[in-house]
Amino acid sequence: MPEPRRRGRPVEVDPDRIARAVLDVGFDGLTFAAVADRAGIAQATLYRHAPNRDELVRLGMDLALRGYPWPSLDGPWREVLERWALASWRAWEAHPGAVVEATRGVVPPSLVQLSDEIAVALMRAGFGPAQAVLAVDLVFDLAADNRRGVEDLARTGTDGSSEAMRLRLDAQWRAADTSPETGGGPTRQERRQVRDAMVEAIRQEPVQWFLGKLRVVLAGIERELAPTESRTRGAR
Repeated sequence: MPEPRRRGRPVEVDPDRIARAVLDVGFDGLTFAAVADRAGIAQATLYRHAPNRDELVRLGMDLALRGYPWPSLDGPWREVLERWALASWRAWEAHPGAVVEATRGVVPPSLVQLSDEIAVALMRAGFGPAQAVLAVDLVFDLAADNRRGVEDLARTGTDGSSEAMRLRLDAQWRAADTSPETGGGPTRQERRQVRDAMVEAIRQEPVQWFLGKLRVVLAGIERELAPTESRTRGAR
């Protein structure tokens, strides 16, 4: 419950107090009125500390990312990237709507710092700066884009759950018309094989499909960006 407003000495306001209120309200449907009410302050006071909605989002995201239990940077670079990418996916999952804000360009300081940390870990494993930054950008963009896609699909369902999303996609994929066979085009059997494989993918938990994509991306990083002599060296 928001703290009752009292006469006399004003409520002490700091960025973390506002950020906690943002996380309590949630990023979906975030408003100044809701945050001010949750923080127990007047909207005019809130505007002095966060002049626009983007700043509200930035404060909330920064606190969420600072407080997330990020994994160790110890170990071979590929293992480090894989567990950090998964942690990123889970961090977005923990705060629905945050990834939508991040992918439209709201970047909190903690996100920049985390990117620095993982890129430096790759450099210490033998990557050049440009290769390290590209590798980090690839895996974290994949996590953000995949998570945003999951949330966008869930919002179109009746109950917003991932299970409802999978059932809806399954039904739509199976119900699509099958085009007649044409010379050189897919046969009905080939089309059915492809659709069965897609339905199987749809039925997986979203994070499992993400991990499958991630493994392909990591293989590409190993081939194109990682120095050969450092592939088994620890990223520390």
